[in-house]
Amino acid sequence: MIETRDKYLEPFLDEAEENIQRLNECLLTIEQGDSAVVDEVFRVAHTLKGMSATMGFQNMAHLTHKMEDVLEGARKGVLDINSGEGTSTLFECLDTLNMLLGEIREKNDDSGVGTEGIVEKLSGLMVMLPREEDRKTSHEVSVPAGDNGAGLRMVEVKLQPDCMLKGARAFMVFEEVGPLGRVIQSVPHEKELLEGAFQGDVFYFVMETERDPDEIRMAVMNVGEVLSCNVEIAAEKTATVKDRESEAALPKTDSGGAGTRHGHANDHVTAGQTVRVDVHRLDKLMNLVGELVIGRSRIEMLAREQGIKVFEGPILQLGRISMEIQELVTKLRMLPVRFIFDRFPRIVRDISRELGKKVELQIVGQETELDRSVIDEIGEPMVHLIRNSLDHGVETPAERVSRGKNETGLLRVSAFQDGSSVVIAVDDDGRGIDREAVRRKALEKGLLTEEQAENISERDLSQILFTPGFSTSDSVTDLSGRGVGMDAVRNRVEALGGRITVHSVPGEGTGVRIKLPITLAIVLALLVRIDGRSYAIPLESVEETIRIPVNEVKNVNGSLAAQVRGTVLPLVDSRAFYGLSEKHRDGDHEVVVIRTGFRKTGFVVDEFIGQQEIVIKSFGDTGLPRLKWFSGGTILGDGSVALIIDPSALDQ
Repeated sequence: MIETRDKYLEPFLDEAEENIQRLNECLLTIEQGDSAVVDEVFRVAHTLKGMSATMGFQNMAHLTHKMEDVLEGARKGVLDINSGEGTSTLFECLDTLNMLLGEIREKNDDSGVGTEGIVEKLSGLMVMLPREEDRKTSHEVSVPAGDNGAGLRMVEVKLQPDCMLKGARAFMVFEEVGPLGRVIQSVPHEKELLEGAFQGDVFYFVMETERDPDEIRMAVMNVGEVLSCNVEIAAEKTATVKDRESEAALPKTDSGGAGTRHGHANDHVTAGQTVRVDVHRLDKLMNLVGELVIGRSRIEMLAREQGIKVFEGPILQLGRISMEIQELVTKLRMLPVRFIFDRFPRIVRDISRELGKKVELQIVGQETELDRSVIDEIGEPMVHLIRNSLDHGVETPAERVSRGKNETGLLRVSAFQDGSSVVIAVDDDGRGIDREAVRRKALEKGLLTEEQAENISERDLSQILFTPGFSTSDSVTDLSGRGVGMDAVRNRVEALGGRITVHSVPGEGTGVRIKLPITLAIVLALLVRIDGRSYAIPLESVEETIRIPVNEVKNVNGSLAAQVRGTVLPLVDSRAFYGLSEKHRDGDHEVVVIRTGFRKTGFVVDEFIGQQEIVIKSFGDTGLPRLKWFSGGTILGDGSVALIIDPSALDQ
């Protein structure tokens, strides 16, 4: 069993996570009064039970089995799961399943998470069901025997060729047909099917039943990743099983017949057209593509320096092909933002209930795609923003009514592509940011002087919200008021090369925009020269490049600054910042205007080189303090290494 777990663990975790998310979506639908999805909830719980039992995760299997009992009562109409503690208990089951999944992911075992409490709650719901004999009397309908009466049915089940958890699928097939009759024999043997030894695409079983073959076929096809099912009426079980054993022993060929993978012309059409790929393989592929981009740049530079005209055509072709490969690999790493957006309905449901608020959640653009590495990092900041909107933004029903609003607040989460970036927005129609409260708190904490507080713009006032430790809440709650959240959001977004902006209208609501690069692996950068070396600055952070005459640069309280188009621009000399040798500049200053958050900084460099596509190479955790100034490195076309400047480090 341990070998089976190790072999199928990753596919199991992926599929279990998808099923738990689907349960979340269905329960939210049921809670809103639509009970049409109860059958699907039962089916998904049934699938989870079969998968976990096959993998040997007993706590998960036991919990989902109890869930299945409750849902069976709901299917038969003898238990209303939307009344009382019904959905709340089932949501608690999902939370426990997520904990079990985390335990399995970390330890390959689920025994460390207790399920006794939630199982007891499920048993409490079962008390509401009528007694077994009453249920038989009032709800069971006898099914008349078919024309052939009670007899044997030979069932052939073909799984999709790319099905990974084949033993789990066989288990679920047996569970699905269980209520229809009695399985008396299978080929391969049931033990081989369920213990992970079965590697084929076809298995057979004989069952004793009065049910019509079509009813059995429908039950089998209800199981995921089943390609086809054929049911025959068998007169004699021994002869039938013997025939199937012979077929199972035959070598697989392309000539057709039972047990072959390519026996039917339409198999390729109905089989799944997707394949799961280990994410580490995709990472390695992206690294190789990066090396290809670097090699292409190197060849282009050498050919240009040597003036070799005959190479121009092949180099152009190489550039086109490598660009197409790069675009394809980048797309392979893309995931729709729904992978994080799908969590939000449950989060909004739980928080709004805790706060006593009514909130309608709208989600738009969930199919917008981002690189997997960005998706992995942006989930937590998004949850912070949603919590802030629900806690600080959306008013209570009574407060909204008193202001002439609908008692149900609106929270809108959207995503859309903007050039080479993706914008994610969180908007609410709540009370908006209380500017006076922000000013007052900023004065109390010494973040503003009286004069600054009087003249501060709305944009700069919003920037204060991202100050570490800043909060307008007077009391500490589990949701907010701890002085953490918004600064962590900005830090995470800027670490991804993105930007975050806030716009608010008092009494009407607040909107937060996060602009992120689609991918972090290969980006467009501005190359500059400092002290004879090349450096790269991600173009997403570059506002503009300008030249400032030396006589316009002033020293204000020990810091450099210049007036640009009527606005004071603070300057940072790159040589002084990095502790390099000083350079006397008697001409124009070459300045890269870099934006971090709402702050603009003029970064003085020696020379502009130009724009170039670069492959980011991460340093990892080196422990070297000076590397905190840089987000990584890249290899240029001439083979030299350029450090990638981290714009957020200029604020530190």
